Amino acid sequence: MTDEINRPEDVQINAWNGERTAGDALPSRTPWAQSQRLVPALSAAQLAAPQEIDERNWSDPRIGWGVVLLDNDDLSSSDRSTAVDAPPAIRRLIEKRSNAPVLRWRSSLGQGFLRRYYPDGNFHDLSTLAPKVGTSKGCIPQYLLLYGSPTQLPWALQYALQMSLFVGRLDLVDTALDHYVDALINDWQGQFSDPKAPVVWSVDLGKNDITWLMARAVAGRLWEKIDGNNDLVRRRRIADTSANGSSLVASLTELSPALLITTSHGMTGPLDDEVRLKSWVGAPVDIDHKVVDGTQLQMWQPSGAIWYSHACCSAGSDSVSRYKGLLPESGTISTVLNRIATVAGAAIAPVPRALLGAEKPLRAFVGHVEPTFDWTLRDPANKQVLTHVLCSALYDRLYLRYERNPIGWALQKVYREAGAFYAAWQDAIAGINAGEPSMRDFALYRQLVAMDRQTLVIIGDPTVSLPGIA
Repeated sequence: MTDEINRPEDVQINAWNGERTAGDALPSRTPWAQSQRLVPALSAAQLAAPQEIDERNWSDPRIGWGVVLLDNDDLSSSDRSTAVDAPPAIRRLIEKRSNAPVLRWRSSLGQGFLRRYYPDGNFHDLSTLAPKVGTSKGCIPQYLLLYGSPTQLPWALQYALQMSLFVGRLDLVDTALDHYVDALINDWQGQFSDPKAPVVWSVDLGKNDITWLMARAVAGRLWEKIDGNNDLVRRRRIADTSANGSSLVASLTELSPALLITTSHGMTGPLDDEVRLKSWVGAPVDIDHKVVDGTQLQMWQPSGAIWYSHACCSAGSDSVSRYKGLLPESGTISTVLNRIATVAGAAIAPVPRALLGAEKPLRAFVGHVEPTFDWTLRDPANKQVLTHVLCSALYDRLYLRYERNPIGWALQKVYREAGAFYAAWQDAIAGINAGEPSMRDFALYRQLVAMDRQTLVIIGDPTVSLPGIA
């Protein structure tokens, strides 16, 4: 370990605006790294008990599953203990899951509390930073499904909750919501996706582009694990010049994979065309710089697949970029992110929305809100690739002993890693205040990594898992 960070001259994000990759020179001073607009949350609470509780068993009342809705002052306190104001599909899901708890959020609670109303009209404001988990009175279920758009239940709330709980989100309505909830209730019965046929698709635009690193540090590391498992007899890797949209869709329709891993740029343009920008934001960009959008992907019926997409805005966008102030406002990164915030606002990306609401829907979509950075995939001091926790979550934990392991549980160590980097960021802030050299760059780097991990989100229910391998 060196005493100085290997500071690059510039930094890239995995965004493609129709003309080029967004990248900028790092400023000589990084006061943004010292700002404390993000409050680090605690890691997952550990319960002391006479016997170990299996956190994968969400039906255990000591673990639990529940729904988070926006608080509604038009309802009585008693009614707010139920989902009377939610769509019929959400009410049906709650009933099927043993009349699961309903929790409420309002902006006055900030990111640290959820309100739980009770039939007698009383309520508790319950800490989400150190939650007491379960379904009993005064508890928050370990597994939470946020139902609402990011304009109602902000992304910042999801980021904070998933540091200590297992969290997913749905923002579907009408028939699309019915498709997803009916499939979830019936565990995708009558729909087939093959856990023995994982597909890994990675775009590589050359060593000077962020996709080169993603193809190796994410897709390549995952493929090494998958290719070493002879039980996955229909596994497929799509890379190099074959990584175009048509080959991806053809493989999806042929193999019906239960697990799809993709790495690429996410579309963030054209910046001067609001209609196309909004409809394309976050969609994968293939080796030929063509967008693989929802229209093309509609040829595939996901039938209960889980998709991890490592691309800019693959899961969605926000009304104000959390990276605002990182780089000069005139740079390409700030220009792209500010334009997305203005045009797309706080929203789930179109591709996961379409596939989660399909007739035979996805089980879950896992991706980032806003971009990820090349700088956060490798330690700048020793060049160690920092994707082993992510790769372990997406392979080792999902395929663990052929058991069916919930996606929320599988990703918990990624969020613990975010907590570790937030703690290291605070150490760097202390070093800056003490006048230690290079601490500004360490602070910037550590905060970037922490934010990168924390803004990885699940779209869909956090209890879903890969179908079992016979």
